[in-house]
This record gives sequence, structure tokens and C-alpha cells, in this order.
Amino acid sequence: MVPTNSPTPGPRSPAALANDAIRAYVAGRRSWSPAELRELDKLRAAWRQAIRDEVVTAA
Repeated sequence: MVPTNSPTPGPRSPAALANDAIRAYVAGRRSWSPAELRELDKLRAAWRQAIRDEVVTAA
């Protein structure tokens, strides 16, 4: 049986928020301009930094 009360989700981590931003940015795109690729690189860099920060905090 599936419980009827689901736990209240906590605050989203910076890495999860950065991942959401990347997913929203790439959704539905078929081609990329150089400027769009640069923006995607910035979003990826922010995500990688957020992951590194989480790993350091966890350690």
C-alpha cells in the first residue's frame, strides 16, 4: 500500500537548482548559436561548482 502522506520536500540544493536551469534552457532546442552555447557552458560551470561545493560540505 502506498502511504497517503508524502514527506514535505526540503529546500532544493544549489546543484539541483542549477540542474533545473540547464534542463529548462535546453528543453526543445534543436540547434545552438555560438552565444547559446556560451550560455550553456556558463550554466554547466555553475552546476559543476555547486556539485563541488556539496562534496566539500559533505566531507
